[in-house]
Amino acid sequence: MEYLFGRKPAVELDPTDRVLPLHFFENSRLVQGNNMAVSLVFDDVLDPEKLRQSLEGLVKREGWQKLGGRLRTNAAGKTEWHIPREFTAERPAIGFSHVDHGMPAASHPAASKIPQPSARPAVVGDPDDLVDLAWEPGYQPGGIKDYLTSNRPVLGLRVNSFADKTVVVLQWQHVAFDALGMQYVVEGWSNMLWGKEAEIPTPCHGDSDPFDVIAKGTRPATEQHVLADRRVGLGGLLKWGLGYGIDMLVRAKDNRMVCVPETYWRPQLEKALEELRAEAVKKGEDPSKVFLTEGDILTAWTMRCVVRPMRMNPDRLVAASIAMSLRKAFEGDLIPASAERPYVGNAFGWANVLISAGDVTSKPLSWLARQVRQAINEQGTRAQHEAYYAMVRASGTGLPVVVMGNGDMAQIGFSNWSKAGLFNLDFAPARKHPGKGHAPCRPSYVQENHGPIKPVDGFFVLGKDDKGNYWTSACKVKGQWAKLQEQLEKDFEMGV
Repeated sequence: MEYLFGRKPAVELDPTDRVLPLHFFENSRLVQGNNMAVSLVFDDVLDPEKLRQSLEGLVKREGWQKLGGRLRTNAAGKTEWHIPREFTAERPAIGFSHVDHGMPAASHPAASKIPQPSARPAVVGDPDDLVDLAWEPGYQPGGIKDYLTSNRPVLGLRVNSFADKTVVVLQWQHVAFDALGMQYVVEGWSNMLWGKEAEIPTPCHGDSDPFDVIAKGTRPATEQHVLADRRVGLGGLLKWGLGYGIDMLVRAKDNRMVCVPETYWRPQLEKALEELRAEAVKKGEDPSKVFLTEGDILTAWTMRCVVRPMRMNPDRLVAASIAMSLRKAFEGDLIPASAERPYVGNAFGWANVLISAGDVTSKPLSWLARQVRQAINEQGTRAQHEAYYAMVRASGTGLPVVVMGNGDMAQIGFSNWSKAGLFNLDFAPARKHPGKGHAPCRPSYVQENHGPIKPVDGFFVLGKDDKGNYWTSACKVKGQWAKLQEQLEKDFEMGV
């Protein structure tokens, strides 16, 4: 638990560094407690030097240098950014490693376990099987403390070369950016690779925190949060923590990847839209205004798949926390338009869906997806985000979250990375043997590894591949994935 409570040993500082404080969203144990690694699997042999030079070139650009910064603790115990004035061989812009495994991926003990798409919804693999490709073999992520006393830049690249594949891994400490911040990073990286430097925008200036007004409440909230009366009190938090908290921090867990093919999720989405439109017509409402996203149906479906096998008391509350970016809500206010000056950092809020277990398991999927959409629409406004963080400030926990529901609830989390567009990346210029003409070079598989904090039933939606398959991963208490797989098979056979 040193990453939460440990004292950080002193480290020699470079007096020429530009020193910046952490922003509000970076300065929390929730963010600092996780080191991230996203693995992109390409069915091509890529040039590791081209990948390194393009990413390094991005970080050296004006406004992007923060990603090459080091993290240090000052005399007052506060963590700060220390950004080199000039990147050198001794203090590079990114961490970099390349391993040439010298064999086909199928012959390698880890790469041979790269999950393959399935024809029906299924648990298809364990992302932790690839952990020694994502990080150096034997490395156990320890959170921000791993960066405080090393020369490690906050952003790293690890390239694993095989005779027929390349596993490209982007590594970072979560203080650097969230999922939408990652979108700007990988888009900039791709543009560098394609020689489109002129299309790379300069990020928001990192010296000051644009979300300082949220952190300090200098602009009071203009309305009450829609779930203000559903906050969990101290007694409920203690009770909830003894359940969910122990599951997260103590109990053994299994990490798994689920593939949801388009032949399954799209009919579910179309059916849900038909039902909601028919309902609108009966109510005399305009059916053309019925709206659901692919993410809505995936979230609702996942909730149902998690809850059904647990055979909960129908009255037990299920709380789904859905991570949202604050960027859209605050564009033109606290931050400029993302297309002009993207905010590469952390800026997240939450939508909470509170429903009984009985409703999750018995109501139509269309009804459940609509609850998800309504929660995102209602709680995703600028005023509601401000109201939410007014509650965060009042809670005094130091965490950028407020727990909604009650002490007995079942908690499910969702972080949808689809907008990061990881499956849409085209790294064709990095091909070592460009014999495929103008064919794009896109990832066939994407996964994430993180640690040391691993919430139970915290689902990452990695995105949709070029065949329409959605990929989502999560950790569950050891032994529970078998029950979920049984539920997937049952639902598929029943056509629901």
